[in-house]
Amino acid sequence: MPKQTGIIRLKGTLNGICYYKLKTIYLKRRAKGPTKETIINDPAFAAVKANTQEFGGASTFSAAIRTGLQEQAITFKDSYMSSRLSGACCAIIKKGSGRPGERVANLFNAPSELIGFQLHKAQPFGQIYIAKPTISTDSTRTNIQIHIAHSTANHHQQQPQSATHFRLTAAISIVSNYQWSQESNAYGPVNPNHNGLGASVQSMPLVCQTDHQNIHFNIQNPIPTGLPNNVAITVWLGIQYGNTSADQFMAFNTSKAMECVGVL
Repeated sequence: MPKQTGIIRLKGTLNGICYYKLKTIYLKRRAKGPTKETIINDPAFAAVKANTQEFGGASTFSAAIRTGLQEQAITFKDSYMSSRLSGACCAIIKKGSGRPGERVANLFNAPSELIGFQLHKAQPFGQIYIAKPTISTDSTRTNIQIHIAHSTANHHQQQPQSATHFRLTAAISIVSNYQWSQESNAYGPVNPNHNGLGASVQSMPLVCQTDHQNIHFNIQNPIPTGLPNNVAITVWLGIQYGNTSADQFMAFNTSKAMECVGVL
């Protein structure tokens, strides 16, 4: 253990350092935090316990969103996407009903916390491609429509100079509400059979310097019978730039983005 130096010898904790005397020697060490058992059982740590429970729920909740996005969550993400998405989901949980630590995770309580979320923080979709999509669905949410009425060369704000084509990807991720279970001492989906599912479609390679009219995506919900009210559909739109060779689109590893554009 490091010894205390200097004329004044301290006892107690200051700025995260514990100062104490062992026999005739004055020592110092980094103060230890409360144990897991203390946080769970000590009423003085009730707020810490609540935050811990809800953050654990947010991690599980966000994992369902990533699972529904399937390969798109890998193609477009940055290194910290998972933790950033958990943070957004934690903010959603704090808007839920129930007491702290057991509040319901419901996307419809705070859709603005997710809409605009970037899978890659340093590559915002709306700064790369500024054409505005519209999102709609039918009464049963079995058919999701994404429509871009007009796309021009000027809509590409950060197009790589060597890119000749771009490709758009539309995706959905279906997520159930999550709630706290006293039995399992953890958050879990209210509708596990309607959770972590998804689908995606891609446009054909489109020439960057050409105007395009009525770019349209039709995504079929993988659950054809429709969804209950406690299940949300997150809608995502992404873009990649690249070149074509032998009618195959070769995407660049840079200048790609995907964001959440709606919650249905």
